[in-house]
Amino acid sequence: MRLEERRTLIVLLVAGAVGAVVFMPAVYFFGLWLAPPRPVPETTPAPGVIREALWARADGGRATELRPINPVNFIQHRVCRVLAARQDDPAVRGERRAECLKQLPAIQGIDYLSGLHMRDNQVAPGFREAISQFATAAWLTRSWTKASLLDTMAARGDFGYGWRGITAASRGYFGRSAEELTVTQSAMLASRLGETRTDPWCEPDAAAGMGDRILARMFENGAITQAGYAEARSARLDLAPPPEGRSPCKS
Repeated sequence: MRLEERRTLIVLLVAGAVGAVVFMPAVYFFGLWLAPPRPVPETTPAPGVIREALWARADGGRATELRPINPVNFIQHRVCRVLAARQDDPAVRGERRAECLKQLPAIQGIDYLSGLHMRDNQVAPGFREAISQFATAAWLTRSWTKASLLDTMAARGDFGYGWRGITAASRGYFGRSAEELTVTQSAMLASRLGETRTDPWCEPDAAAGMGDRILARMFENGAITQAGYAEARSARLDLAPPPEGRSPCKS
């Protein structure tokens, strides 16, 4: 990066941080005023392996708790993401993005859950939705625990084919209860959270690859050992028969 670009970036970062200190609290409280009633966390614990898989899906990393969003870390996170996106090498870009996510653990899951809350309350797309979702996401980081986030994602998340929650999804994908899922199946199930682009019955390799990425994050997070990671990657997925009414695979 050239010296002029660095100076410009520093100026923008300082100006953004100063502006955010004043502006973001106002946006936060105004957004909460516009938002639907705050979501209530799920109290039924999800199975431990499901929790770990969903934490990996949410990009929680090795953090043990959520980190409250504030003007400083919000600006740092956004600037970091912008700089990461400018990397030409996909591997470097991915590494930089992973570093950015450490500034706000599980921000992917928090964004997903706050967006789901807007849809469930039929908040129409637009200004109100955007500011309400941001405020709700910030509120979640300040009010919920890691366990609350994961258990609520498990209970209310959309896992495809109209299956809301891991109880319905585990039965739909594997024909068994969530407590009976293997590590491999748990990782694949977590990868389906909010995912509509792939069909595991028509695109088994793509679905397995998505599950493998969750397994890799679980290993990086210390949730599974190296031996467990290798075993999970080689294990059979054992999908149940596809749901009735599903569109046929394209030849």
